[in-house]
Amino acid sequence: MMTTAVPPAPAGALPYDDSEMPIALVQARTRRLVLRIIWTSTAFLVVSGILGLLLRLRQGEVISLGDNFWYAVMTAHGLGAFIAWAGFFLMGISFWVLMKVGFPIRSFVLPEIMYWTMVLGVIGIVLTTLLSGFAGSWVFLYPLPFFSAGQWSDTVTGVFSFSVLMAGVSILAYCAAVLQTAISPALKARKDTVGQRIGLTFGFGLLFPSRFKSDRGKEPYPVLPLAVNAVDMFLATLPFALLLVFNIIQSASNGFSINVLLAGNLLWAFGHPVVYLLLFPAAATYYYLIPRYAGRELVAGKAVAVAWLIALTMNLFVWAHHLYMNYPDGENVQQTLGTIMQPTTYALVLPSALSLYSIAATIWRSNFQWNVASKFLVAGIISWLIAGLQGIINATAAFQETLHNTLWIVGHFHNMAFLNMGLLIFGAMYAFLPELMGKPWWNERLGSWHLWGTVVGAYGWVTCQMIQGLEGAPRRWAVLPDQYLTLTHVSLGFLGLLVAAQLVFAYNLWTTLRKSPFDDPSAVTLRGGTQA
Repeated sequence: MMTTAVPPAPAGALPYDDSEMPIALVQARTRRLVLRIIWTSTAFLVVSGILGLLLRLRQGEVISLGDNFWYAVMTAHGLGAFIAWAGFFLMGISFWVLMKVGFPIRSFVLPEIMYWTMVLGVIGIVLTTLLSGFAGSWVFLYPLPFFSAGQWSDTVTGVFSFSVLMAGVSILAYCAAVLQTAISPALKARKDTVGQRIGLTFGFGLLFPSRFKSDRGKEPYPVLPLAVNAVDMFLATLPFALLLVFNIIQSASNGFSINVLLAGNLLWAFGHPVVYLLLFPAAATYYYLIPRYAGRELVAGKAVAVAWLIALTMNLFVWAHHLYMNYPDGENVQQTLGTIMQPTTYALVLPSALSLYSIAATIWRSNFQWNVASKFLVAGIISWLIAGLQGIINATAAFQETLHNTLWIVGHFHNMAFLNMGLLIFGAMYAFLPELMGKPWWNERLGSWHLWGTVVGAYGWVTCQMIQGLEGAPRRWAVLPDQYLTLTHVSLGFLGLLVAAQLVFAYNLWTTLRKSPFDDPSAVTLRGGTQA
């Protein structure tokens, strides 16, 4: 049997109870909440994964789908895979990581709002796309939703916009819950003031230890990316919510409209930072798990705190690199925005680069425990580096003239979203589920098959897309020109391997739930793959 899980947190990182609820009850409720999010987001993965497969099968002319239905499937797949699966999972696992480093949830009202508004929003998105034909793409570039050629009504556009707004409310509730949890008496600030707590939460204790003192010592590193993410996503979601409100108003009043470039900026003010809704909680999970497998503290220091302060500010000023190609002649303001946001995008390389350096230095010459969970994590870290280097190319305005509307962008996006954050999600499931469920994984060999099938299948698939993009294959086309058909068929072979790997994972998970014996969750440990 496979008994790998997360090792016990170090002595000094025990949960600190600052509420009237007994800490044992907080832990139990957090465990139930996180498990509910894991199962729900995994169900969303199944649905969105099937939809994604249908998209590529149609491009390979293996199956036939109506053009509008293909675009409706693309709309549902993009939101389902990115937000409803990966984003929702990482939002949920954030609470478990916070609790493990000594920051238990202080109130369950916000997490419950987060859960139910996300579920409501996803149901609405599925109904408006797959049943009512909304096919405005997952980014629904304005004013496309209101020019449907009779394929869907403005009412459907309004309901779709409201559904996405509910997902936005979920993100806002998550951000508020993380900040409420992170800026808490669990910091044990010597001077227990709001200013001291905020400073400690954002790493000032590392930068100015004489002014920001805590009885718990250093601020746990996983808190930094989660706190930064909460602030940035709260601010970035607001302009997008405003755009959705405008869409709802326009769906009810044909006389209402907004400037197209304004709409694009409102969209991408959220549309790029939302990538970090996944990446920053993923970084926090790496910060927590990698030191546990390495048997040593994360190799980090003041530079990491500086990097996350840069992320806190620069993350909100990068959206216009998605609009390099979207300004008409004479729109100097938009062009200036793009010029400014090219270097600010480069600045965001720093948090990723320092995180990768810290993680690699932690693994280097350690007694690293190699098992299925840690291998998934390391594979995700390598993909983080690869996709990050691709991102530098995408952020360069000169390259966008060639790459912007090609399958290169689709391949890069899946490289980052699935082969970085997705592999991290699977690694977290292998690591955390034994203690969350109180039972070990059924079969470690099946976990290895899942790993290699996923890595080889996914890299083969995205590589084909990126090569097609470099050759000029357009994105968002249901039917690609004939010269790209051969490589599309090759990618379908890799997709078949990827799907087979997920079926192996599903069997291992199902067998674990049905047959694996229950254990005391606190007794399941990761170090050495044995139970304490």
